[in-house]
Amino acid sequence: MEILDTDAVLNMGNASVTLRFVSNAEWPELAGRFQDFSFEQSLSYSAAAAAQIGGKVRFVLLEQEGTVVAAASIRIKTVPGFRRGIAWIASGPLMLPSGGALPGDDLQFEILNALHRQFVTKEGHILRLRFPALAFHEPGHMAQIAARAGFQPTSRARVYRSIAIDLGLDEDALMKQLNGKWRTDLRYAFKSGISMEKGNNLDMTARFMVLFEEIQSAKNFRPDISPEFHFALSGPDFRHDILIASKDGQDLGGVVIGTCGNTAVYLFGATSDAGRRLRAGYFLTWSGISLSRERGLDWYDLGGVDAAANPSVARFKQRMNAISIEAAGPFEARPGGIFPKFVLGLEALRARLKEKG
Repeated sequence: MEILDTDAVLNMGNASVTLRFVSNAEWPELAGRFQDFSFEQSLSYSAAAAAQIGGKVRFVLLEQEGTVVAAASIRIKTVPGFRRGIAWIASGPLMLPSGGALPGDDLQFEILNALHRQFVTKEGHILRLRFPALAFHEPGHMAQIAARAGFQPTSRARVYRSIAIDLGLDEDALMKQLNGKWRTDLRYAFKSGISMEKGNNLDMTARFMVLFEEIQSAKNFRPDISPEFHFALSGPDFRHDILIASKDGQDLGGVVIGTCGNTAVYLFGATSDAGRRLRAGYFLTWSGISLSRERGLDWYDLGGVDAAANPSVARFKQRMNAISIEAAGPFEARPGGIFPKFVLGLEALRARLKEKG
């Protein structure tokens, strides 16, 4: 099966894009051919995320004249008693082939148009999508292409902005690009006698959760997706590692890193008061980057930046002076009729009940 390459883009003309469903078993290998493949598009994560909401996941390839030009994992939650609801493409569709280039504007339009035809026009779902941040789409430009295909910006799904570390740089280059204060804190951590353990067994999970629950209690927050959800994932296309920093038998902090395709992403972190004094967060962040470089990965995504909701964490990540990334979207397309209003009303009610609970 041929995957789109740069030369193919130049020779395709304006042939329409067709959509083909593929099995769960086929998906990991097919999706892995795309450079913008991330954990939200993995079989392991998307199947579990769909099951958590009582939905299902479907996998599609998009083809033009027999050549695969895109792929997407779609999570679908239907309204009880109906066959329609909301379809969600998180970090997709995948359009950046490994070793290749993104398709041109017209082909990207045709890809979105094919998704719209299938899931909005034919199946009657509200279709939402947020593009992969590490595809490096220009958000404003993608909004224009999406609008041509019948999508509009939506506030009903979260935006994604983050900082990405280019793991192709050597350690000296990565160190030099750090803000001076960040680099000083990291060197302090190196000299403080901290040791690091790595694993994903039950003991490491339990130790991390002690740290994480302490931070939750202190800061009074609850993540939408818990660490336990990630710890329970199993499959061929996603793995997680837990790194724990300690000194003199005391755990100081921990991070959870997810790896999928050529990218590692920081998922969760927790540092005790004692750990903050010894700069354990700096030590753990650098350790995660070093581990990902050793594995030959291309990118380390710092897991999102929200300066308004968490300014101190945003400042910590921004001072690494790496590459700011922003996912284009989220966008939404709706079928005609009154059904979308009914679905959106149910969604809003569910969100209010969740906040009260």
